[in-house]
Amino acid sequence: MRRHALPPMLLMPFLLLAGCRHEIPVEIPGVTGPRLTDEEQIRAVLNDVQRGMEAQRIYKVLAHVSRGYRDAEGRDYEAMQEYLNTLFKRYRELKIVRVRPEVFVDGRRARAVETFGTVATPLNPDDRQLQLQGQVDVYLEKTGDTWQITEWGSVR
Repeated sequence: MRRHALPPMLLMPFLLLAGCRHEIPVEIPGVTGPRLTDEEQIRAVLNDVQRGMEAQRIYKVLAHVSRGYRDAEGRDYEAMQEYLNTLFKRYRELKIVRVRPEVFVDGRRARAVETFGTVATPLNPDDRQLQLQGQVDVYLEKTGDTWQITEWGSVR
């Protein structure tokens, strides 16, 4: 069996790269590059929650909700999960329009003031279309490097 050697000209780029001590920079958004401020991280969390709501992906939303979640209506994490399940079963399309939230960070706790408008089309044609607009406070807590929603409620 005859072996074919690669011509030296084809090997040159590989030899040069093998001897190179410089790393090729690779940027991964949100992972490498400039670190996001706490305010930017919180806005990214709220943007992801919006995308999860509109796509009706419950775990995309719940990924940002703390297991210690409690709101003024008495809902905890499990009750929030049930609320979202019910909402997604009753409405086929949710459209949310938001203004860039104001974010106030105090150490490992934060409050974001969300101004929004929501329209949801019901699955049952006899049900009314859901239309909400207003402002809510979203309270967050930083656990490790992650901001989690601990409460969502009316502006105080």
